[in-house]
Amino acid sequence: MHGQEPESGAADAPLFPDRIVTALVRLCGALSALLILVILAQITVAVVRRYLLDRPLQWNDEMIGYLLVAAVMLGAAEALRRGDHIAIDLLPSRVGPRAKPGLQALSALSVIAFAAVVGVSIWDSIAFAISFGSYSVGYIEIQTWIPQIPVLIGCVLLALMALVRLLQVIRG
Repeated sequence: MHGQEPESGAADAPLFPDRIVTALVRLCGALSALLILVILAQITVAVVRRYLLDRPLQWNDEMIGYLLVAAVMLGAAEALRRGDHIAIDLLPSRVGPRAKPGLQALSALSVIAFAAVVGVSIWDSIAFAISFGSYSVGYIEIQTWIPQIPVLIGCVLLALMALVRLLQVIRG
């Protein structure tokens, strides 16, 4: 069922957490798509400036790196919601229909655990960067916690979307 939305739509889902989480995830997925367009435009401008005008942008590569991380992290939960993520169907294809809900629950719990580990790690990194007052090295020179915020947001959304999936499995 990869690439397809779940059969139960958001319209018949309970108000919380399903509809609210789904709306947040879709919004961040749209923002992620917009960031990809911004990155494309930024790369285009950089190539034109470097190779046609012989005036390269100094800060461009650093900014693209920050935006790329933001696009990936803000889009991860949307990929999970839509089923567009990478999956290995080794076990689900070999078990009967009675075991599939258990595997789906285990899958959702694994995503929650992953998001929690990365989320706690990035939270610690953000707290350290704020307390230390560190700035990025490069042309942009911003506080290092600022580009880390999308990673934290992405982890929270990923965990919430996986929790919604787990609740859907539990509800049947």
